Amino acid sequence: MLKRLLWLITLCLFISNLGCNKFWPLPFPNNISQPQSQTEPNTTKTAQAFISLPLPLSPFFKAKSTDITQIERIMLDLINEDRRKAGLGLVTWDATAAKSARQHVQEEADNGYISHWGMDGEKPQHRYTLAGGLDAVNENESVTLWLEDGFHGVSKKQLQTIVAEHESAMVNEQPPNDGHRKNILDPHHTGVGVAIAVGKYGVAMAQEFTNHYTVVTPPPLTATPGSTITLKGGIDKGYQIKGIYSVWEPLPQPMTQEQLMQTHSYSDPSWDNLHFYAKPQGKGYYISTPSGKISARNVSVDSQGNFSVPIPLADSHALEYITVEIAPNNNPKDTFYAAQFVIKH
Repeated sequence: MLKRLLWLITLCLFISNLGCNKFWPLPFPNNISQPQSQTEPNTTKTAQAFISLPLPLSPFFKAKSTDITQIERIMLDLINEDRRKAGLGLVTWDATAAKSARQHVQEEADNGYISHWGMDGEKPQHRYTLAGGLDAVNENESVTLWLEDGFHGVSKKQLQTIVAEHESAMVNEQPPNDGHRKNILDPHHTGVGVAIAVGKYGVAMAQEFTNHYTVVTPPPLTATPGSTITLKGGIDKGYQIKGIYSVWEPLPQPMTQEQLMQTHSYSDPSWDNLHFYAKPQGKGYYISTPSGKISARNVSVDSQGNFSVPIPLADSHALEYITVEIAPNNNPKDTFYAAQFVIKH
């Protein structure tokens, strides 16, 4: 018998980023000064994680790695079925996004925790960059944990049941606590990678949704503090760049299992640490932050959507988040993140 069962607990793990469909860490509407009216990035998106009730298990059969791979692809089908019912475009398999989460979910299953952070202190955005990701990423997390005895593995059928129930619970959430659902049904998503792991304490799953609208020359993973990098790339036809932002945060620090279980939201760095902002024909625009005004630089975009912009990095050892925000030409207020990179310096 299980000595302890964990009932369904929903943890609101808000993604607080600087861009589209995300919750801004500081009130922003009155902080942009410009010659003409400008639309602020959209707000309020919640990607979440939850712990679910363990099922009684038969220990006679255990899911193999090939079974897990197959179930990850079945999860893609479940996600697309939910998007189809909502009248949305389908997402395709993103192998890089799946790769970025595999070590993390295995660590969760092996150590009995759930968090968007890892034990090394890394967050989803940096994990995705390190895996080679060049798009924007939003993470859903779920686990089923047996924290005291009783867990000896799951069969393929049991594993499929567990993760299918996770998907059902997420997509059927009700406002205002419906962050998983909003992430699954975000119309801007074009891809998803799913990583599932079975470990010492149970089952962990991550859904990494991505937005692929740009082709970008990969920036360096590391750089010298205070140096300048040049971001080059192109955006899909029918879209326009709304802004390119660079914000820093302190280097990650290791975290214990106890600390990880206390985490809730993950975010981009604080808006206080914005130090670079660019937009097409950006002269005369600025963003006010607690540290002062950040005047917009120009980013040149040609008729084919190609762009190039030099970005000075912060002059201290930190993680630098560089984000490209875009919008459709026919709906410039529908801003969202198309690319994000995290550079260590």
